[in-house]
Parts: sequence; structure tokens; C-alpha cells
Amino acid sequence: MSEFVYKDYLPANARVIVDYTRKNKVGFSYPLEWTYWKAVWKRGFQTVATFWSSLHICFFIYLMPLFVIALVGGLIFLIIHPIDLISEASVISSNWIVYPILGAIFWVIGIPALITFWLALDKERMAKWFPKLGYFAGIMVEGTLVTQFTKDNISDNKAIIPSFNNVFLNYKAHKDFNKYLEKVEILEIPFHFKIRRFWLPFLSKKEKNDYDFRAVFYFSQKPMEGSLDVEFI
Repeated sequence: MSEFVYKDYLPANARVIVDYTRKNKVGFSYPLEWTYWKAVWKRGFQTVATFWSSLHICFFIYLMPLFVIALVGGLIFLIIHPIDLISEASVISSNWIVYPILGAIFWVIGIPALITFWLALDKERMAKWFPKLGYFAGIMVEGTLVTQFTKDNISDNKAIIPSFNNVFLNYKAHKDFNKYLEKVEILEIPFHFKIRRFWLPFLSKKEKNDYDFRAVFYFSQKPMEGSLDVEFI
């Protein structure tokens, strides 16, 4: 199947149906029909913020030896050249603490918000980069899972991944699994959950699940030879 890029709506938490029996093989739909900009801030911002956090995890891991060296060097320096921390601290105005806090808030929330807004201004740019950012964040935070289906894992001519985050899914079908594969459905698991408001604990509302998905592979008949290899997040 050739690469397909969806450029009409936010490519996050989408239902995807790949039907090899139809001319238009790939179809998209969404559990929640939000406006474009609401979807951007409800889903796209989460993707960018997670990506931004994962960058820090990545750099922290790779730069850990430098942090350790700097920490040890700093301790050695303080031992050799002790300073009066109390007198030094009294020189610093207490109002200065506000600026580091504001800077930290901007770094953690403001920068991801600016990146989200810039990407969302162009739908083609958004469609190109949001999936890549989500994939990178998923790799750094969770990593990919890999499973292999053989004839012993097929029931009612179906292979099922019961639950995954719908960030990334790649599959390769071999021999009979490739010959008999008809359709792949990635749909949200059909259940509702309750949201309770902290300030009104006795009032709650039901919302549709649009976070947890499952993937179902349909075959025209049970494959007897080969396998289906699936990698997913």
C-alpha cells in the first residue's frame, strides 16, 4: 500500500479503516467531531507538549555523564573554596524568584503552545509533523511493542490487538496472511467513562472514549502458512 497522508483534519486519535477490497482503500473518521481549532488544542497541543518533554528526557539521558562531572566538580570547588551561603543569599532580593518561575512556566507550557499554533496555521504542515512528533514522543516515553500472529492466533478469521494508544501501527503480512488479508480496522474501544468535577463531586458527565483503540485484521479465510508481524504504540 502506498503512503497516504491525510490533510483535512487533525491526524490524532483518528479511526482508520484499510479495506483492500475497495478502490479507495484508506478511510479516516473521528470519535469526536470537534472543530479544527478545538481539536488542535485538545489533541495537538498534548502531542507537542509530550514531544517537548520527551526531548528533555532524551537530552537528560545523553548528557547525564556531563551533569555528574559538573556536580562532582562543583562539590570539590566548594570544599576547596568554601563560601558563606547565608550572606550570599541575603544579597539576592526575594522578588527575583518570580522570574525563574515565569521562565519555567513559559519553557514548559508556552513553547509547546507556540509550536502547536505555528504548525496548525498550515494544515499540510500539521499533517506532516504532528504524526512524526507523536511517534518520536511515543518511542522515547514508551517504546514500540511487537507481536506476531500465526495460524494458532487466528479466531473467526480475525487477528486482534485488543488495546493500544493509536500513535503508530505498522504491519507486514507474509504468505497466506498477505493473500487472505481483506481489511484492517483501527477503532476506539466502545465504552463511556465518567468525569467528576472536583468542585461539584456529586455531578458527573459521561464522555465517549477516544483514547483507547484496538486493531482488528480481517481475513477472507483462516491463513495456514506465514505470519502477520505488527509493531505498534
